[in-house]
Amino acid sequence: MTRLMLTDRSLHPMAEPVARQFREGHLNRREFFATMAAFGVSSAGAAALGGLTLGAGAARAQEAAPQKGGILRMSMNVKPFRDPRAFDGHQIAQISRQVNEYLVRWRSDFTFEPWLMEAWEASDDAKTLTLKLRPGIMWSNGDAFGADDVIHNLTRWCDGNVEGNSMASRFGVLVDPATKTLIPGTLERVDDLTVRIHMPRPDITLIAGLTDYPALIMHRSYEGDEDPFRALAISTGPCELVSWEPNVGAEVKRKATPWWKGEHWLDGIRWVDLGLDPAAAAAAFEAEEIDATDETPADSLPLFEAAGATTSGIATGSTVVCRFNMEQAPYQDLRIRRAAALAVDNAVVLELGVNGAGEPAANCHVGPMHEEFSDIGPHLRDVPAALQLLEEAGASDHEYELISIDDDWQAMTCDAVASQMRDAGLKVKRTILPGATFWNNWTKYPFSATEWNGRPLGVQVLAMAYRTGEAWNETAFSDARFDELLNQALATPDVEARRALMREIQTILREAGVIIQPYWRSVYRSFRPGVNELDMQQAFEAHLEKVWLSA
Repeated sequence: MTRLMLTDRSLHPMAEPVARQFREGHLNRREFFATMAAFGVSSAGAAALGGLTLGAGAARAQEAAPQKGGILRMSMNVKPFRDPRAFDGHQIAQISRQVNEYLVRWRSDFTFEPWLMEAWEASDDAKTLTLKLRPGIMWSNGDAFGADDVIHNLTRWCDGNVEGNSMASRFGVLVDPATKTLIPGTLERVDDLTVRIHMPRPDITLIAGLTDYPALIMHRSYEGDEDPFRALAISTGPCELVSWEPNVGAEVKRKATPWWKGEHWLDGIRWVDLGLDPAAAAAAFEAEEIDATDETPADSLPLFEAAGATTSGIATGSTVVCRFNMEQAPYQDLRIRRAAALAVDNAVVLELGVNGAGEPAANCHVGPMHEEFSDIGPHLRDVPAALQLLEEAGASDHEYELISIDDDWQAMTCDAVASQMRDAGLKVKRTILPGATFWNNWTKYPFSATEWNGRPLGVQVLAMAYRTGEAWNETAFSDARFDELLNQALATPDVEARRALMREIQTILREAGVIIQPYWRSVYRSFRPGVNELDMQQAFEAHLEKVWLSA
């Protein structure tokens, strides 16, 4: 008999209504699993309630049993290590996750897998979340992993006074708005392996937030050291750190001691930073200097395939956002922001920026892949309206400066946006910065482009990126009505009721003109023959303990 819940509690009262909405076609697969996970329903239980068969069509024939040994060499931008709660790119986590681990994983089939946790359950009113930790896990210094570690991490995550701490937005329901720290009494240590979270109101995104890359679990002694060797010295994962040199490379090797999860096939992983020009990675692949890419831009796939690479791709909620910072002159003026958005045809940018590998977006950073998405209609280019707005603002001669990183696909996307604006009669300057320079000041540029990874829930993205005062609110967008509605949506487990709120939320964001979000993109990873189980994942995660190399 299928176990419906992760724990022994009875089926959550919200589970069957959500399953019914899914069966009636009101939800897609990935958001169905995200919502069921919030209630503590197991992946198998969700599949049973939804009439699905897990893994159907996904199994691949394996020609041989996995072999132990070898070092996997991957091209990837290697960023400086920092306090995990302030990680600002999945690349930092790609290295760190081989050493330390997460409470929950978001799998490439969009199910949620308990990891350092073995289960969780939500109360009937969804205001209490109980985390049950996996017994028998030891830190590398001999300490037992347990409730004290989780409480230590949750407390640190909820400190909104720390610059760059995006976890405070993910767990905003637990943060006192006056002190910007954890609300007293919200965390209860039930026993060595059980933590109970008491929320003032429901928040359906907490489990999804635990899968995000800044949610790396650190030992209870960790207090923010940004030296990776000291920070990752006490670990639960299968590997230990060998080297970490920003913009050059990094390496981990398999620990000599057994890992709690079992086998780790590779002897180690080596990341090589070849810069952001995919041609350099393609040349290194052809010269057999690397085995795989962390990510392959869509327009570069022919280069790798010509060199004999296999490609794994997946459609995602990943995107790039050209955004205005409302605190920077002259972009306090709505008309100047809206004029730029109205000058751009998103479908053209999709074609020119990523070779059409995705779908046009509607400038509201929520899409059809999100269960609560409300179709407010496509973004439409309107050049006469754009020029009229500039004239009304007295800014017909204003020159926009669009800043981007020198990553190939992002630069081409911004080139396409700038070209559309120029074709409409707007003046635009393009500035391309090296990654090391761009990321030093990424939240402060007046008009720039930022990559955003896909996440399970639309409200999860909006809370991080556009709620007033959040660490990742690079637009400095602040709207009391938007915040009020978003907080209601976060506390609304019923998907249909949440979608009703989203129509106004999405409309407010689009009409504010703070973003040009041209498309949702598919993402790809390339690897040579002989590299097994290295598929692309929708949030770029590489779970490398599964990977093995053929002789």
